[in-house]
Amino acid sequence: MDEKRVIEVKKSILAANDDAADAFRAARAADGTFFMDVIASPGAGKTTLLLALIKHLRARGVEALGVIEADLESDVDALKIKEAGVASVELNTRGVCHVEMSMVTMAFEAFDGDKIDYMFLENIGNLVCPADFDTGAHTRVMLLSVPEGWDKVMKYPPMFAAVDALIVTKCDYLPLNEDFDMSRLKKHARILNPSLEIFVTSARTDEGMAELADWVQAQRANNIQ
Repeated sequence: MDEKRVIEVKKSILAANDDAADAFRAARAADGTFFMDVIASPGAGKTTLLLALIKHLRARGVEALGVIEADLESDVDALKIKEAGVASVELNTRGVCHVEMSMVTMAFEAFDGDKIDYMFLENIGNLVCPADFDTGAHTRVMLLSVPEGWDKVMKYPPMFAAVDALIVTKCDYLPLNEDFDMSRLKKHARILNPSLEIFVTSARTDEGMAELADWVQAQRANNIQ
């Protein structure tokens, strides 16, 4: 009986979160804010990739940008975003391993009604818990860095199945990691998620960033009417 009650509570929490996420997503579509959730393990390069992506969007005339930086503690990444001239809100979860809708709503309100065309959530560095929680995003992407190894697709299948795109980062390290099997990564990722978009990028060399920016802009066009 105890185990059954735990499962029911979890289902109830997720259902309430999903309802709030659907409402938030619809509201952001109505006010013209495209919201993208960026998920990865620690050190995969989330902040660096966002800065490179923002640079490309700005070069195309996009200025109304915002980033929610979720971390267990600190404001290190939020300060990097602010130093680049982009509005940023730090979201400290105080040990919680995922971001829930109540947190997203609170962070969004901290932008004080500023017009934002593109808003990004840099989620907690974790490939487990965030897979279960809808953050109200129109699009979810996950990052996998070359130094981490291709076999993360075998170890964290729910995350690969839950996102719209896989962004392989730090591809400039490929010559140094002979064990990284890109073809096997793509094969196994698309078994889990046949419609998955896959981008191979390097924020350092700019490889793949223009194509990623194209896709992000297309996602906004598809989700914001």
